[in-house]
Parts: sequence; C-alpha cells; structure tokens
Amino acid sequence: MMKRAAVLAAVWLSACGGGASGDDDDGPPDAFPEVCVGVDCSGHGTCVAVDGAALCQCDGGYVRSDATTCVESVGPSLGGCPLLPANHLFNTPIDALPVHPDSDAFIATIGPDTEIHLDLGTTVDQQDPEYYGIPYNLVHGDALDWPEVAFEGDLGWDPRPESDCAVGEARAFAQPCTADVAPAPLLPIPDDVLVEGGINTSPDQQPYGDHHILLLDVDACWLWETYHSYQDAGGQWDIFGAAAWDLTSNALRPDGWTSADAAGFPILPLLIRADEASAGEIRHALRFTIETDKIRTSYVWPARHLTNNGTDSTDLPPMGQLFRLKASYEIPAGAHAQTRAILQAMKTYGMYIADGGSDMYVQGEPSAAWADEIFDEVQAVPASAFEAVDLSPIMARDGWDADSGAVP
Repeated sequence: MMKRAAVLAAVWLSACGGGASGDDDDGPPDAFPEVCVGVDCSGHGTCVAVDGAALCQCDGGYVRSDATTCVESVGPSLGGCPLLPANHLFNTPIDALPVHPDSDAFIATIGPDTEIHLDLGTTVDQQDPEYYGIPYNLVHGDALDWPEVAFEGDLGWDPRPESDCAVGEARAFAQPCTADVAPAPLLPIPDDVLVEGGINTSPDQQPYGDHHILLLDVDACWLWETYHSYQDAGGQWDIFGAAAWDLTSNALRPDGWTSADAAGFPILPLLIRADEASAGEIRHALRFTIETDKIRTSYVWPARHLTNNGTDSTDLPPMGQLFRLKASYEIPAGAHAQTRAILQAMKTYGMYIADGGSDMYVQGEPSAAWADEIFDEVQAVPASAFEAVDLSPIMARDGWDADSGAVP
C-alpha cells in the first residue's frame, strides 16, 4: 500500500519561482514567498512555501529546510492501489497556473449565477429512488469469476472499437474489445456489484441513465469502468462501453477514444469520496458536468474525446477544460470539515469538464458518511467564483507528452 508522506504529499513545483534559496544578490523573484527569504536548502534546490512553512525541493519530493532526508511525494490511493501516479495532472496542484484568457467567456456560457450541485447522496440502498452518486467497487480479480458481458450498441454507434475487456482463462487485456478479438468479453463484475442508479432488470426502463459501474481490481491495481450497464432477467450484463486503466501508469486513452466518460477520463480518480473529505483533505482534482450544448466541439489535454452538441465557438469551454475556485474566495472557517476539504480541492487541484449533463454538477459517491451541512454550504458557491485554468505552461515544458497525464 502506498503510504502518505509525513511532511507533504505533493506541492506545485513552481509555487515560488525558479530562484535558488539564499541567493539574495538581486533580491528574490516577485513570486518568491517571504518565508523563503534567507532559507538555505543545502543543495536541495528551490525553496517552496507550504502552509506558511519553508520546504526545499529534492528528488521525488520536498523536505523541511532543516531535514536531511527527502520525503517522497505520493498521490492518493485506495484499496492499497495508487489512484494514478503522484505526478499525474489530476494529482498535481494547479493553483499557481495562469488564468485562461477565455475564462470570463466560459463562465458566461455556463451561467455565472449557476450554483454548484453535489451529485451525491446519503442513501446507500440501491433500491431507493434517492440513491444518488456514483458508487465504486473494490474487487479481488484473482479470486473472482469474471462474467461474460454483452455489448449493446443500440445508442447510435458501435462502442466496441473504443472499449476494453479481458479475454480467456488468462484474462488477457484486449484493446479494442472488438468481436473478432474478444468474442466472449469478460469484466470483473462481482455478484454484489454497486451500480450508479441501482439495478433495474425491467426491459422497458433500459437504458434510462448512465448506470456506471466502477471496478477497482485491488490485486492488479487496474481500474475498469462501464456505462449504460444493465442486467437482464437472466443475470447477463449488457453494457454499452467499457474502459480500463493501469493505475500505476500515466498513459491516457488512445487519442479520440471515449471511456465511461465522454472526455475519455477515468471516473474514480476524480470522484469525491467521503473518507477523504472526512479526513479533511482531498489530494486530487474533481470532475463536473455542464450541458452538452455549452461544450465546444473540441477537446483539450488531458481529455481524449468530445461531444458534438455544441458549436466551435471559443465562448464555449472545450471538453476537458480545467476550472478552479478562485484564490480570492474565502472558505468559511466555520464550515463543516467535509465542506472545507471539497472547496479546498477545487482551489488546489481544480475540476475538469468530464461529460455533458446538468450545469455545475460535481460527482461524488453515495455514502451515509456525508454530513447534511455540505449540501447547503458547498451548493451556495456560484460559477462566478470559479475561473478557467491555462495548462499551456505545463504543455510547454520539456518532456511533456500529449499521450500522457504526467506533469514533467
């Protein structure tokens, strides 16, 4: 299991400019925080201010200025598996990046008075009509009997050329999961699986929603996600599409491919989870939706896929656009710890347009651990409190790869 660093999990590398600590011949750069002035990093390089403390960069992480051992930076984990590498963009603080030049136009398109809606709930009974949110499943793939699934391409196009699955007794990874490659496609779906929106076997009500299934195979640290997932009366799973990720890798989906999300993103690493919020810190980005006709007919890194309901107007944000809560927004000190964690994550890591849907809907898991206060407190924040983020400084770095989520 990946363990959280004692001093610091992850810090934005350029938070205090490129100057070396202790070099005050010409004074520190404008972005260099006052707490770093005069700090000797003893060969570790740039001084970084985090929560008012002076830290020093070293290989793989940061140390306090008086420490001798580098503390390795690690990203979020679940079930003993990383939720993507620590240097993945989703796990990287983006609060020091510039504002996107079209930010005002994007917010105007979304609607500045539109308030956040937490797309999650406190009911955990799948049969309850108020079972809100996207649940996830931790499965042991080595011990599980992987069922054969059927692909139902009845929504206007064939999903299998952009889908993943497993094949045969060895459960070999198949990408794409076409009929000639995988005539009997397998997925690690357990008998007691949790499904977004619950399980409904009535044919006249299928498909009536995304019905995502999120499956984290903790034996292999692979993530499998499906959408439009329905079980027929005989127990057969009919799905529209499936996607898989090696969670130890920064590799993105093939360019142009969708996933269980229109943007080609994984859902689970961007999901608001109650355990993280209750602990007081969410160390990754979030996902949200806006109406599909407000999304430009293009996509930007790290997204891999688009929708065609909008136009090519630059007033519309493209699929995959990153937004963050403005630094000027004051998180109420008296707010619930879960509220503060959610809003701080929106400041530090931001949130990405991952799919079309209702405006400013931010997705989380259904959990009885959610505090009632978060719905009033988080949902009082309007879109005008956000700004679009410009990722071009990262994309301009040496070593940046459009097919990878890694931040050089």
